[in-house]
Amino acid sequence: MSASPFRITREPHIMAPVGDAVYAGALYVGQPNGPRRAEMIEFVRHEAMKFVANGEYQCFSSRLYRRRSSDHGKTWAEDPADQVREVGGAAGERQYPLACLLHPTQDLLIQFFSLNQVDADEPLMGIGNLTQRTYRTYYRLSRDRGRTWGPRLQVVDERPGHDAERWAPGVRLGHTGATAQGQYVSLPDGTMIVPFDLCHPKAPPQNKTERDKEAYATTRYAQARLTPDGQALTWRFGEEIAVEFPLAGGGCCEAATVMAGGSRVYCTLRCQGDEASGLHATRWSTVSEDGGMTWGKIRPLAYEDGSTVHTPASVHRFIQSSRTGKTYLLANILPAPVFAQTPRYPLTIAEFDTDRLCVKRDSVRVIQDRPAGAPVERRYTNFGCHEDRETGELVLTMPEQPKSFDFSAMKRPEEYTSDCHRWRVTPV
Repeated sequence: MSASPFRITREPHIMAPVGDAVYAGALYVGQPNGPRRAEMIEFVRHEAMKFVANGEYQCFSSRLYRRRSSDHGKTWAEDPADQVREVGGAAGERQYPLACLLHPTQDLLIQFFSLNQVDADEPLMGIGNLTQRTYRTYYRLSRDRGRTWGPRLQVVDERPGHDAERWAPGVRLGHTGATAQGQYVSLPDGTMIVPFDLCHPKAPPQNKTERDKEAYATTRYAQARLTPDGQALTWRFGEEIAVEFPLAGGGCCEAATVMAGGSRVYCTLRCQGDEASGLHATRWSTVSEDGGMTWGKIRPLAYEDGSTVHTPASVHRFIQSSRTGKTYLLANILPAPVFAQTPRYPLTIAEFDTDRLCVKRDSVRVIQDRPAGAPVERRYTNFGCHEDRETGELVLTMPEQPKSFDFSAMKRPEEYTSDCHRWRVTPV
């Protein structure tokens, strides 16, 4: 990969207290041509860890809060509302923040979050554990730029047979949970397209990889529309997307989504491989012609010549640039295939052709690679991203994690500490 044709700057964003890794994601709270076009809200999550009985660790949100900016994110002020703290290792119900988005046509914020039950002695990953079986997704609305919020509302498919327990096709509280962890997009009429990961209690019989012992997931997209009174959303789920062995281990999750004209939707899914089976991690992808209700054949994320784009099983995101009119893919693109979730460096940017639905090979550039001497398990992923309306910069925020110790070498919770940094990527 050659040197970046983008201007890239990096700076500290939020310093972490001891024991916390700080994640942040910001968005604008008003429409681009409206009076509030410079106002932003940032959702900040402090993540901490604790060790459980078998020596593995659990992560939990030690603090959730918001910050506000009136100058496109140049300066920030903490909002005293919605301060949430958790006690590490406590059993019971936990809330996890998902995305917040601005309605495509109105000054309306929609914040998503998941609720789940936790067994304090269970490991972080384990197929069929209490966390995975009890995931359900909620949302709330704000019409005053996030200063006040409506009641918490559960996502429930509008069709008969669905309720708070069986709230989506294939979902049942206590058996199969689901959470909206992928990338959201909108149809031209304002309908929102939201991906959900279904966490199944067991993998299909043919799936015998190591990943299938930790998790097995499938994906369903849902269409969400405002009710006539504007006080809630109606939900309708589409068909299930499944990526089974021998294509992947552990199924698929964390979809990256982009509109490709009209009601055409392209998604690429996080899928893990398996070294024992000789199976490489691959971003399996598919296309919907009807706004996410039905999907076509599964294919690898590819370059224009049809060859596979090599990535670990990690988060990807599409972002559109008003400066260039192009669509970009933010991803950990690698020179060769790997089997699992690492390495999650370098973090790269590449132009994505929304007509041919492929990555332009010669456009791949590095945003951030692992510095010399940094932990081998360093990862540049799980980032917040938006376009600065004033400058046209693509802004990414994430912790540089792990900061000093590999995850596998950590012995104390304070070793989890990681500051949040901000990268500004300017197409030139």
